Amino acid sequence: MGQPVGVIMDERNPAILASVGSTGVEFALPSSRAGDVHGIERIDAKECPTFTDALMRFARQHGLALRDCRLFMSIAGAINGSTFRPTNGRWFITLSGLRAVTAGEPMIVNDVAAIAWATADRPAGVAFGSGSGIASAREGRHAIASAWRGGLGAACVDRTGDRATVISSEAGHTPFAIHDEDDWSMAQACIARHGDASYERILFDMMDGQMLHRRLEGAELLDRFAVVLGRYVAEVALTFAAFDGVYLSGSLFERIVQAGLGDTFRIAFEGRGKLKPILQQVPTLYFALTNGSLNGLSILYNRSSRR
Repeated sequence: MGQPVGVIMDERNPAILASVGSTGVEFALPSSRAGDVHGIERIDAKECPTFTDALMRFARQHGLALRDCRLFMSIAGAINGSTFRPTNGRWFITLSGLRAVTAGEPMIVNDVAAIAWATADRPAGVAFGSGSGIASAREGRHAIASAWRGGLGAACVDRTGDRATVISSEAGHTPFAIHDEDDWSMAQACIARHGDASYERILFDMMDGQMLHRRLEGAELLDRFAVVLGRYVAEVALTFAAFDGVYLSGSLFERIVQAGLGDTFRIAFEGRGKLKPILQQVPTLYFALTNGSLNGLSILYNRSSRR
């Protein structure tokens, strides 16, 4: 059950953090230290018919009065309207249902936006290829690009003084940019299979071992991952004007780090066009999270509590 609730969160502003994915939810309790979480518990969607059932179970186990707790939640997928369903998930979650059982207005963001909140204070990262560190100025913009088996996404953090605003997106569905004949062959194969060719489709096909223009394996496959992700991250940086830098998060970027392909990534990121001088000045850093979206939700909770 973790530590006593009074030790790990502000009793005047009790809250529950929830990171909802396709197969279930991870709950946690926030700490007075931004980014810290306690009492992490995963509940599989098969164990509870609804998300509310899972939420009530977690609150009961930690001796919390759910009606007194505010909910900070991330959901894998687009956040729009008043009904949400995680990508490939079984739960339908309604805003009205959450309002009925929790205190205040639920704070709901998508999963990549939650990761972006984890970078709001510009933490250190591992440099990807060339480029200096994340800018230290209080004002500016940086982005987060996340790539893992479950999805490809991006968000932006806009900083004005001590205030941070996260701009979410569905950038993983950006159409795949064709640079050469190899790209054209890959796009054609992807369109034949799915009806469209986005960066997410191309990357998932490669991860699934699907035949695109030709069979890619081993070092050649990882090299292609680095090139495609480099181009994608460049589009993220330019779209958001995130010239203070881009944090890279997720298992696919981790594989590129381990394979020593940072320079391959940077060459693709910087490109060869007229914007190359701008992109050469944009830092790209690998950023590993201990507890995924929950870390960002904890920071969001702390920032909201200070207002």
